[in-house]
Amino acid sequence: MKLVSLLRSTSKDDSGIDPDEVDDVISCVIDNTPVNIDAKTITPFKCVISSAGTLQEDNQTAVIAIYGCWLPDHRLREYRYIMDQLFYYVYHKLNKLVINDYILIYFHGATPKHRTPDLKFLRKCYQMINFRLRKNLREVYVVHPTRWLRTVIALSRPFFSKKFYHKINYMYTIAELERQFPNNRLSIPVAIEQKDWLYSQKYDRRNASIKHSTTQPRSRSTTNTEDESTA
Repeated sequence: MKLVSLLRSTSKDDSGIDPDEVDDVISCVIDNTPVNIDAKTITPFKCVISSAGTLQEDNQTAVIAIYGCWLPDHRLREYRYIMDQLFYYVYHKLNKLVINDYILIYFHGATPKHRTPDLKFLRKCYQMINFRLRKNLREVYVVHPTRWLRTVIALSRPFFSKKFYHKINYMYTIAELERQFPNNRLSIPVAIEQKDWLYSQKYDRRNASIKHSTTQPRSRSTTNTEDESTA
């Protein structure tokens, strides 16, 4: 499976102006319901989602990158409002970018606990996603999963469909992701590249299977050395 390069610089200042944005408002329709997104509020966080083009093998399957390190801080006064607006924005972008099937790559590396959404919010988002986006999702790649995140995913299993749950793949290093999508250079934010160096010291998975079940047990030595500074 070949992947075109991630269309993303290492800076978070290139979010640009959404073509649907007028006077700090993005007007869109989500599931036949008109929604006005507060673009000014979410401007610092627009770069949380990025288009990575399409798979070279069919030129139709969209590849979407999500960066956890650029999510809002829990400690912000209007955190819930910002997250709601950001969810609508991400949903709006997905609806525009996804025509057929798509692959989602979530970069969890360098995401501190105070920027990680809680289980309640994640469940709400999943329940609000329409059938087309659920059905057309081919795979989810979680890069740099911590023990906490794997636990949350396991506990969330009752809220997800069985098909969705089995689409989740863990990638412990960027090198693993590159081996899954060979012959392409991934452009990754600096903070994630720095975190990847630490993960590379802990995990030597070159001969391991790329695809991992979310219920597969981990070795004791690996678990005990997990870096819990991030969620």
